[in-house]
Amino acid sequence: EAKEAFLASRSATIKNRTRQLKLEGNTRLYIRELAIVYFRLIRNTCEWYSELFADPTMISALIAWVRQEMAGYAVIFRRHVFHEMQKFQVIASCLNHTLAEVDILGHAGLDLKFMLDQEFFPDLTGCIRSFEGRCLALLTKAVTGDNLSVASKISTASNENAARLFGPQIPIVASVSKLDEVLTDFGNELRFIVRDSLYGQVVASVLSIIEGVLKQFLNVLRKGSNTYAQELALLVSTQAVVSWVVPRSAAHLDRIFGRTVTDIHNLEQRLEAFPSSLQDVFCQKHAVSISRSSFDFVTAEFLDEREVTDDMAPSSAMEQLLRGLGDIARELDQWPLPKRAVLGGIIDCIFVQMIDPRNWEMTGGEKRKFSHYGVHCLVLDIHFLLRVCGSLVSKSTNNMANRVCEKALRSYFASNPGAAAGGGAKEMMNKLWYDARVRTAMQRLGYSFPDFGRGFEHRSQQSFENAAQSESAPHSARDNTVSPVPSVTSR
Repeated sequence: EAKEAFLASRSATIKNRTRQLKLEGNTRLYIRELAIVYFRLIRNTCEWYSELFADPTMISALIAWVRQEMAGYAVIFRRHVFHEMQKFQVIASCLNHTLAEVDILGHAGLDLKFMLDQEFFPDLTGCIRSFEGRCLALLTKAVTGDNLSVASKISTASNENAARLFGPQIPIVASVSKLDEVLTDFGNELRFIVRDSLYGQVVASVLSIIEGVLKQFLNVLRKGSNTYAQELALLVSTQAVVSWVVPRSAAHLDRIFGRTVTDIHNLEQRLEAFPSSLQDVFCQKHAVSISRSSFDFVTAEFLDEREVTDDMAPSSAMEQLLRGLGDIARELDQWPLPKRAVLGGIIDCIFVQMIDPRNWEMTGGEKRKFSHYGVHCLVLDIHFLLRVCGSLVSKSTNNMANRVCEKALRSYFASNPGAAAGGGAKEMMNKLWYDARVRTAMQRLGYSFPDFGRGFEHRSQQSFENAAQSESAPHSARDNTVSPVPSVTSR
């Protein structure tokens, strides 16, 4: 009973002395005085207890009392420091005042530092998460309000990988610059409270901030209605986040922790495929938009009953589609992006749409039909597209082009059994006929029409005639494509 009465009176003394403290708006001073009151009274209590109750079996009651008072101190500290959303510098100062008094207890033989770490660890990680949330809200606002024009150009002199990707400078949009600024501020704030026990939460928060911005970029590209220049700026900026922002953030955290923060350094490798994912979204999006505004295979009908003649030409819709690709190619010249990969990806996506089984069925489940003239129009358009796009056409794209032509011909023969049997069938044109129609079209369209067969520049008038003559030769490896016509007309 004497033991309990003594400890109760000491608790009452601590409570009364605490009530006498005045906050007066200065959190640091208040916590400093609070720590002095609590921990010096705890130290005195421990010394007096040892003198009054020397029996070792009674020490457990003192330890329980110390834990109880530590918890009481933590409640007050938490209310004035953590719950008030103080800056990390203020939090660090308050923690340092507390630790200084705890160290005095250690000199007296009572080490309470581990208790303090256990008490405040959830609060410190919570503060980091809250700061992360404020950073993400700020960056969400920055991305939403970004007009996606080049806000600045960053030198790559100190970053070999970035220099290889972008050249001497990286053009970035305002939200990427804001991301770099926020991560720098985040690191500067963290240095006040940084310790090894918080490593995992710091890494998780930095990852969340960076990945959160990249996901917002993806949503802007998917759902936004922007110009080619704005979307290409977004693609470049996404690569800049991975190749420039991430290494800078990793280096900053290395200095703060005094060692290599491996998880952030590895993030660059982990995210290296993300810019390609955005590029794929760009290709899919514009394959659909270009097709719908020009050669829309999904809604087109190929039932025209006119005769196939030698003055046939690729459709104006296909010409418009290729001019659309030319517009993108010209815009790509202004950006440090893989032009062949982007244009080739758009072409690939166009054929993915065309080969989709859903686009070969009509309302009611009936198979799509082609007339003799219609099937030649489709094959001629595809032959024209492959010729103009040349080396941009991948092997898989070429295979899809063959499949489209084969499906169209099968559909024609299925609905015209006489044509398949050869009795009274209309003539099916061969590759030489298609080549001649394409050459004529190219001559008619002139040098201003896009020609990707020999690069991304437009053909000159002088080179055009030589190029047209070369078309009479079999399709060569130079174009990296194989005309679909021979395989589909052999039937």
